[in-house]
Amino acid sequence: MTKAPSFFDRAFTKDQPVSPGYNVESVEVKIDTKNAYVISNRLQGSERGYWLITNSIDAANKSLTIALGWSADLAEIEAERTALMESGLEKVSTSLEGVYISSEAPMPQTADKSYVYESLSLAQLINVYSPEKPIAAEPKILALNGSSQASAWPPLQAINVAYSEGQKINWLSAFYFLEWLVFAGFAVFLWWRLVKDEQLLLANEAIGEKVN
Repeated sequence: MTKAPSFFDRAFTKDQPVSPGYNVESVEVKIDTKNAYVISNRLQGSERGYWLITNSIDAANKSLTIALGWSADLAEIEAERTALMESGLEKVSTSLEGVYISSEAPMPQTADKSYVYESLSLAQLINVYSPEKPIAAEPKILALNGSSQASAWPPLQAINVAYSEGQKINWLSAFYFLEWLVFAGFAVFLWWRLVKDEQLLLANEAIGEKVN
């Protein structure tokens, strides 16, 4: 397994932030250097900046999007993007570590630069990675959070992956749960209405028999 080349001048600092309470995952990938992009409007604490992201191919031969690092300086992100695209890392396997984060809803691309996107949307990015044909892709993004040397991409800052408790909810599962609750409630109501109608029908028939 090969680490990133030395010309990137990678360095690891033990004081880099680690996201507590979340599993750090290890992957071995071949980085798709021709597909490196910048994601804007990324908050790091209270400061807004940019993420450098890249496509890669994992051991399952699937596309895996990796968020490499954060910077408040677009020029720094762009310089790292250029260095990555010229690195030759597509020829070797690279070991990385990080935490998985969810895809976002796609937003319109408003930046003048074609490689800058407003949202980290897998649906949008996969179409950019392979516009000609569909590709198999992992459902989440690996974010390098500085938990180890393999989880850092200096000079970019490690990504501060911070979730609130509410963000841990699987909203799709929650939606399905609520949907089934509505269906179940409707089924119970329908059953009760049918029973009630049957009772009224029997009562009316009994009254009719008495009148006759």
